[in-house]
Amino acid sequence: MRLRNLALVVASGLASFLAVGVLVTELATPYIEFSLFVGLPVGLLAGVAVAAIVAVGLGPAAGPGRRRPALALGTFGVTFLVVLFGAAGGFETGTVVALIAASVLGLVAAVAVFLWAENGQTAGAVADRR
Repeated sequence: MRLRNLALVVASGLASFLAVGVLVTELATPYIEFSLFVGLPVGLLAGVAVAAIVAVGLGPAAGPGRRRPALALGTFGVTFLVVLFGAAGGFETGTVVALIAASVLGLVAAVAVFLWAENGQTAGAVADRR
């Protein structure tokens, strides 16, 4: 696996873990006192599942039908993490604002890459060359 593909796998898994973990924790807070103990395992499960989907989709045997969604998920992960840490750390915005900005910009980037990949542009961009 190329370094670029590995970075997309790790970024998509970490972004999914953070997004789902925070979402479940916040949604469960009114009903469960220690909602973090629910949010962390659910976020971990989501992160592992998304990372596996991206790893399979960017593998050497994957066709364009699998590569497009995998590349879009990976792009969402990278964009989400860059915007989240840039907004929260660099611009010192609040956590909620950083999460919303990261989610929106990640979604826009993922849709753009998914539509770009529709034309078969990803055949040489992420495929393993052996």
